[in-house]
Amino acid sequence: MSEDNIKQLFKIIGTYNRFRIVEILCKKPLTMGDLAKILNISVPAVFKHLTALQEMKIVSFRNIRESEGGRPKKIYYLIQKVIAKVILDDEIQAIEFYKISPKIEREAVNDKEDLELRKTMLRIKLRRLERKRLKILKEFERLNRLENELFG
Repeated sequence: MSEDNIKQLFKIIGTYNRFRIVEILCKKPLTMGDLAKILNISVPAVFKHLTALQEMKIVSFRNIRESEGGRPKKIYYLIQKVIAKVILDDEIQAIEFYKISPKIEREAVNDKEDLELRKTMLRIKLRRLERKRLKILKEFERLNRLENELFG
């Protein structure tokens, strides 16, 4: 499938610019203005896409001051890498997105705030995994009881 066809498909479903933002932020964190220039779209449009990506827990930002008295800039970066799988055949047309948490690399940690953010993200993932583990254990116990009732 050609890039033009993929671009057309994403335009139809309205996520092509979000896909491009994720692709661009994969390479390096950028400001909203930088993204608007690269994508050749308005800053409000970039804001709309970034807001949607933030709600999906794919993108986040941090404020960085370039000089001591200057205004802070919001630098957007990926929390999770997203892989898009496009499925096109005679019967099925779909796009699947897979979120992958990036590995923490020593040079990727910029400051203490960044490190604390990553630690918090890992704590949240651990809590989710623990809840899933408990659900699986309950289901396993239920099946054991059922087996005992049926087969003694």
